[in-house]
Amino acid sequence: MKIIKGGVTAPKGFLAGSTSCGIKKSKKTDLALLFSTTPCISSGTFTTNRVKSGSVVLCMQRIAKGVSQGIIVNSGNANCCVGKKEIKDAMDITEAASARLGIKKDLMLMASTGIIGRPLPGAKIKNGLSALVGDLSAANGTSFAKAIMTTDTVHKEIAVQINIKGRAVRVAGAVKGAGMICPNMATMLAFFTTDAAIKKDALKQAFKESVYDSFNRITVDGDMSTNDSAIILANGQAENSVIKKNTRDYFIFLEAVKFAAKELSRKIVLDGEGATRFVEITVKGAKTEISAELVARRIANSNLVKTMIAGGDPNWGRIAAASGSSGADINPDRMDIYFGKVLVMKNGAGVNVSRGLLLDIFRKKEIEIVVDLKSGKHADRIWTCDFTEEYVKINAEYET
Repeated sequence: MKIIKGGVTAPKGFLAGSTSCGIKKSKKTDLALLFSTTPCISSGTFTTNRVKSGSVVLCMQRIAKGVSQGIIVNSGNANCCVGKKEIKDAMDITEAASARLGIKKDLMLMASTGIIGRPLPGAKIKNGLSALVGDLSAANGTSFAKAIMTTDTVHKEIAVQINIKGRAVRVAGAVKGAGMICPNMATMLAFFTTDAAIKKDALKQAFKESVYDSFNRITVDGDMSTNDSAIILANGQAENSVIKKNTRDYFIFLEAVKFAAKELSRKIVLDGEGATRFVEITVKGAKTEISAELVARRIANSNLVKTMIAGGDPNWGRIAAASGSSGADINPDRMDIYFGKVLVMKNGAGVNVSRGLLLDIFRKKEIEIVVDLKSGKHADRIWTCDFTEEYVKINAEYET
């Protein structure tokens, strides 16, 4: 497997375009289109928030059929909490886009991101379709990644190439996300493309496993979006022998999708709103998988832990307190805590460690926290970031 350039348009047969239709006050690009020249088998995962954008609802309905060809994405408006108009607007916009492209309307998906509670400016979006379709090109993968940004400070994309029985197969992705990151399926908006020829059930299984191992293992602020969507399109244009579940080719493909998803999820955490440090939290020795996840997520979402990290203060007591309040079945008298490889708490009691050594660890841009419960064989890993004053500033002024 090798990393290549091109983003979501690196795989054969994929085109992307972007334009500014006036949703964002900044006049930056706010409308994007991802399109395959041939129909694709598709799969997706979506927010588990009971409050869902109309774009998500429509997308869930259409992707359930497992065949798609394009995705239109708007940024700056969530198309959420404005009543039945949400779904009607999503239907109208996708129908207009599919007509421009000459494809069946149910092959067009939609995703939205931005401010909640404002009606989607459907007329502006429709007026922008001509420029959007006219901009379609295999060279516009990066432009697509930039157009879907909201509070992101950098665009996020990746593409890799693998070999399937002598055929070059490409897998690529682009995501947006920096805040409201605490998903139970994906995170914000994530779009994957591949020219692999693959069975529908194999694609679904590979994508589900990849999402679980990447986007489901990150948190920035503990808040779940109403618009989270992760979608993969496979058009088969690599003309490889068709990939089937649980074969050697399948596991080569799975490794590529997992790698791309993990790299993109890592980019989201590194770009967390106001973040200055990337934090990996590992919990091991848990009685059950659920216990390991509960402890890891509680630590990762603790405001006290996250501000501690922002301040460079190696206060391991906050890790212990978060672990104990997680609701997991743990024995505090057996718990060990490490900052990096340095043991700071053993069997529930503090260890005499040089504070200077710990301060050096907390000056690093990447910090590892390990909690060993020493009660079983299960483990979990979560990626998160610190909380800074900048996070408060960004979200205090988000709508204005």
